[in-house]
Amino acid sequence: MSTNLLGIGQFSRMSRMTVKALRYYDEQGVLKPAYIDSASGYRYYSTAQLAEANMIRNLRSLEFSLEDIKRFLGETDTGVRHALLEAHRGKIENRLEQYKSIITTIEKTIEGKEEIMEAKMEIKELAGQPIVSLRFKTSLPNIGESLGRVFASIFAYLGKTVETPAGPPFAIYHDEEFKEEDMDIEVCASTSTLLTGEGEVKSRELSGVTVASTLHMGPYDDSGEVWQALFAWLTEQGYRPSGPPREIFFVGPQPGKDSSEYRSEFLYPVTANET
Repeated sequence: MSTNLLGIGQFSRMSRMTVKALRYYDEQGVLKPAYIDSASGYRYYSTAQLAEANMIRNLRSLEFSLEDIKRFLGETDTGVRHALLEAHRGKIENRLEQYKSIITTIEKTIEGKEEIMEAKMEIKELAGQPIVSLRFKTSLPNIGESLGRVFASIFAYLGKTVETPAGPPFAIYHDEEFKEEDMDIEVCASTSTLLTGEGEVKSRELSGVTVASTLHMGPYDDSGEVWQALFAWLTEQGYRPSGPPREIFFVGPQPGKDSSEYRSEFLYPVTANET
């Protein structure tokens, strides 16, 4: 056996990893011993593995998962490693935005703000309009990314036609029940004329409709409560929902945009109850 090998206890002290952690990393295939005694089953590590142990400890402090650590250690190309770090930074930035939104909600709760119930609600008429749209399915955790991708496809098509959108983009939520998976969403942009469409991007005439409407400002954390409040209000006014709800994005998620700046209009197509 090489004199450069360290017993698990010695390696634990030098690497600043517990024996329990080293055994776990061995089981998970993250840091395998350089040698295992077949008779005793005792683990030995090489001094060269100290650098790998340091890397694992540093990546764990950056909240890398074990799978991501294994992938990172398995890559020798510096460019690929940099790309993995950039991707992880993106995840942390997204998490930071979520935490900021949570903090904002906590602050509103502490201050006792009842902005949802104070929001103006009204019944109004929407005229029919030609639109281009792309209908797709996504999951709740991926909805932001999916919307961004679909909006890009629609505006790329409009760019080819030299057509300028006739209003802010909006979404139609076709599911009759709340879903976290296979959400059926149609992203739309109004146009001045009826176009031909291309591939997944379709063109059609959206009929005029009576809607119950309210504005929503800020992060989407309380959007469920806003929809509930709008539904309760339209019911009190003697109406019932008569079609899939819509959301108009005046200011939506985009790079460099703080969630406190989001501005949307929530719409329920409605029909008056018979008296």
